[in-house]
Amino acid sequence: MATTRRNFARAARRVRRFGSGMKDPLGASLRGIGEEILTDVRASSEGHGVPRDEGVLAASGRVEGPRPDVSVLLSFGDASAPYALRQHEELDYRHTVGEPRYLVRGVDRWKPNGSVAMAALKRNAEQAARRAAGPRARDARGRFVRR
Repeated sequence: MATTRRNFARAARRVRRFGSGMKDPLGASLRGIGEEILTDVRASSEGHGVPRDEGVLAASGRVEGPRPDVSVLLSFGDASAPYALRQHEELDYRHTVGEPRYLVRGVDRWKPNGSVAMAALKRNAEQAARRAAGPRARDARGRFVRR
């Protein structure tokens, strides 16, 4: 029973170390994903991206964060947020350049397999896991052993 308790305590310490080692890299990677989505949405063309007349709406797009809860916020509109919301939600508008639901569709188009930010996130997770595990035990011959 005591061995099981020690093993759980050791595992809990590793999980905490892993979590603390991931907060900053995770936030930075999420911001990178947000920037990739925003770049796609700003690249307006016929039937794709943010509606564009004079370009003011497209220029107002931004990514905020990472926040303390390890999230990012993608938004358009700044002071003209009601206008941005109307352009986003009104499905009956016919845009020569851009599309309704531009932000949601940009998120839908984003592919994790081709993402530079996702690759960085994977690398950061692997590095944090190795740090959390600590040095690996070796036997007298220098081979790795299980703990």
